[in-house]
Amino acid sequence: MSSHLKHLVLEMSVGMFAYVCFLGILAALFQDGLDGMGFSLGPVLLGLFLGFAADVLMLIHMAGVTERAADSQDEAYANKTTMVQSVIRRVVFIIALFVLGSRPQIDAVAMIIGALGLKAGAFLQPAVHGTFFRGKEQRPEEGITKERRKVYGNDENSDGSPGT
Repeated sequence: MSSHLKHLVLEMSVGMFAYVCFLGILAALFQDGLDGMGFSLGPVLLGLFLGFAADVLMLIHMAGVTERAADSQDEAYANKTTMVQSVIRRVVFIIALFVLGSRPQIDAVAMIIGALGLKAGAFLQPAVHGTFFRGKEQRPEEGITKERRKVYGNDENSDGSPGT
């Protein structure tokens, strides 16, 4: 996986963790309400954490599959690969949900709600990037210039900039 994609996965994981922490705090605050509905705090928190862990694994898998499909530069292969891997990912999550959710120490509903953190991580990624990684980014033009110079040589005019 490329370093840029690893960084993106890290940023999304921070957002997903913030989502799960927020839900965990809400569960702790409303513990009496959970107990009244028949849910204990421990299994709910464990289910949220396992949903987060599943999200991280699914995100890493999606990033790898996407990069492999893009590197192939074959539209039919990319479409087939992403669809098959998506189905495999869902089936594995459902199996894990049934196996882990059947244990009394883990709340399956909380695990599903925790797994929804993938969407929250995607929505929070720009905010996480701007907050924690502002100074560590390179401008897209710099990457394009480096790529053009690698492909076309180290000529100053190869990147379209005016000569000096």
